[in-house]
Amino acid sequence: MLIGCELAKHYPSWIEKYYSQGFYSYFSYVPKVLFGWLPFSFGDLFYVAVVVFIVLLCLQLLREVWRRHFKAAWHYLLKLTLTVLSLYLFFYFSWGLNYYRIPMVHHLDLQVDALKKSDYLFVLDKYIDRCNSLRNDIVPEQLDKDKAKMELQALMQQDTDLSPILSHTQVQAKSPLSSTLVSYFTVTGYFNPFTHEVQVNEKMPIVSYPFTVVHELGHQMGIGFEDECNFAAFLKLVDHPEPWYRYAAAYETVQYLLRNLRAEDEALFKIYYKKLSPLVLADIATERAFWKKYSGWVEGLTSYLYSGYLQHNNQPEGIERYSMMSRMVVAWEVQQKAKKTLNIHLWTNDLD
Repeated sequence: MLIGCELAKHYPSWIEKYYSQGFYSYFSYVPKVLFGWLPFSFGDLFYVAVVVFIVLLCLQLLREVWRRHFKAAWHYLLKLTLTVLSLYLFFYFSWGLNYYRIPMVHHLDLQVDALKKSDYLFVLDKYIDRCNSLRNDIVPEQLDKDKAKMELQALMQQDTDLSPILSHTQVQAKSPLSSTLVSYFTVTGYFNPFTHEVQVNEKMPIVSYPFTVVHELGHQMGIGFEDECNFAAFLKLVDHPEPWYRYAAAYETVQYLLRNLRAEDEALFKIYYKKLSPLVLADIATERAFWKKYSGWVEGLTSYLYSGYLQHNNQPEGIERYSMMSRMVVAWEVQQKAKKTLNIHLWTNDLD
């Protein structure tokens, strides 16, 4: 099975057709029936149980080696190896092969490798203006996360824009057993590939909450890449009637665009950053202050390990993969502009 799994990773077309759009959409009924009805995150308990079990096996192994009981040590080593191997294989069987499907840019025909800096700056200006404007219509104290979660689940369940990329078998978000504990890992949300549960940190700053919910539901619906989940959240929220959702899309998009610009041109970054309104800047400051309370060695270790995890799963950029959503947004804007130009041209010809 291990060899077959590793071979399958090299055939995105096969994974797309037979796994992501085939097997996964049916297999995901199993965790939905087993865990979907539970009001709490069973996946969190599963993670705790696995960690405790592996730690106990390691301690028993070390104890037998210390006692020079090598036959018993071999028994524990074999059990530890089989446990890790079983988890590894089930991860890919259950969900993990979605990391190796055909990229979304090919499904949507986005030309991410032919972008100009002028296009990038035009899109950045557009969303800074939208961000500043939308923020005036939002009163954070009046926003309701529970209501938003229900509405966003319904939004994704009814999606047709990204069909057949998304599986609609299960579309449900839960809360972690402890959002405070999750915050120390500086995690806004996460998807459990073993139980197919989505958890969203209920303590996270509210303005970004809709974006995080849709991002994590994207994973649950079969999207592997982090930039693609970000882009799915952008697509579903950017033109939504609710100002909060539109603001969340613009707010996150601007930050990713600025982050990439800063890495390339610090002076130009400062110019564009100053275009943000005081209210938007206050939201950014609030988020930074919130996460600073929880930052420390745990956050650093988590980022390092998760970056390695992403690199192992077809995302060599690691954590930076999230920011690559910006190129998809720019390519999408260029595509939409081209379509409008073509439609105007065809309409003019019809008039002639």
